[in-house]
Amino acid sequence: MRTNLSHQHEEGFTILRTSLSGLKLPLDLVDEVIERHIAVAFEKGALAFCEGNTDGMIACILSGYVKVYCPVGDGNRTLVRLAGPGEVIGYSDYVDEKGRNARLFEVQVATKCTLALFNRDHVARLLAALPTENLIAILAALNTFWSENLRFFTTLLNLPFWDRLTIVLSDLAKRAGVRDAEGIILIPEIFHEDLAEMIGCSRPMVSRLIAEMIESGLLARRGKQYVLLKKWDFGGDSRSGHKPGSRFEAVTPPRASTFRPTAASANGSASRGVSAYAARGLG
Repeated sequence: MRTNLSHQHEEGFTILRTSLSGLKLPLDLVDEVIERHIAVAFEKGALAFCEGNTDGMIACILSGYVKVYCPVGDGNRTLVRLAGPGEVIGYSDYVDEKGRNARLFEVQVATKCTLALFNRDHVARLLAALPTENLIAILAALNTFWSENLRFFTTLLNLPFWDRLTIVLSDLAKRAGVRDAEGIILIPEIFHEDLAEMIGCSRPMVSRLIAEMIESGLLARRGKQYVLLKKWDFGGDSRSGHKPGSRFEAVTPPRASTFRPTAASANGSASRGVSAYAARGLG
């Protein structure tokens, strides 16, 4: 049964292996971690992970899409990331008042999906058995990983809403897009309120920006999906041809960053939403 399951979700495991290799993990360790997974299917709308939970599990998305949220108090929450196949979620935590590792964010299923669950303690035991030089290499890779996310956060805060939306849609196209004759189709269904959270602005503002992009021939709507048309510029400001150079490079994540896991709530501030999305390495 496990062999069939692994074959069925081969794409998700392939992306996971690529991401973990970027963290300098030995291939035999990666294989052992994957071999010990437990696959669990979730229906759309289900709450897969709860904030504050201490179950000690992390997960890789094998199929489908999930929304990672950060609770911000008073029952409100901010969208951190729309994550898809091959991405790791549930690893970001904190130490609670009883000294336990507690989950920092919550995960709600956006489409029917399957998650591969891994035991955090088992992974820790495997890491503890590695030679010192391997652990140093892993720490260096993790430092790079968090530094890139911090740079993304800092850069995004200084961009106008058009550029923020361009970056978010470009990132989604790279992680969750399929190319066809017209351009790149964004596979998951994305709502204006989701995009508003991701760039830290109001829903009406996102609607105006989307309308402007459609009018400019950069974006199209196909049923419930968006299409980034051929005029879309992944290297700069698609509207004016302006190339922000290093500023854009700083917020364009490398492919290995799929391991990295937002809008302020309807009443939240713009900076809160951008902060959460920019910390998208936090899953």
